[in-house]
Amino acid sequence: MSSRIIVKNLPKHITEDRFRSHFGAKGEVTDVKLIYNNTGKFRRFGYIGYQSEEEAKTAQEYFNNSFIDTSKVDVEIAKPFGDATLPRAWSVYSKGTTLYNKANDVHHDKSKSKKEDEEKKDKGKQKNQHAIRSLYEQLVADKQDDPRFKEFLQVMAPRA
Repeated sequence: MSSRIIVKNLPKHITEDRFRSHFGAKGEVTDVKLIYNNTGKFRRFGYIGYQSEEEAKTAQEYFNNSFIDTSKVDVEIAKPFGDATLPRAWSVYSKGTTLYNKANDVHHDKSKSKKEDEEKKDKGKQKNQHAIRSLYEQLVADKQDDPRFKEFLQVMAPRA
């Protein structure tokens, strides 16, 4: 277990001093870190380090689902970096994710798979066009003697 907690959904304008004093009520705080992206925008979570694992557990139980200003915070025991139980990162800030690649115009060389995808799409379009054409021919054959249908075809015919 860790002596650090992670606090999620923090208010946008919280400072490190206020963060430290708020969470210092349940134990001796050793370190505080608020997380910002590379442009300096606050990501609304941070870490608090305590002297012992017991203090961290007590703080987690006390502050979880509590409010700071109008933000309901989620407090968990922090897992070590590289822990196998950590979920795969998906955020726009994590390299290798689709969101990151879109936000930073990262392109991977997947020319073979793109060509295969295009070929599959073309085959699908051809099948759809063939199905539509056969339905049209069947409809025209069924309605050949209907005078209203003949009038419709004359009105809807493209102008030459």
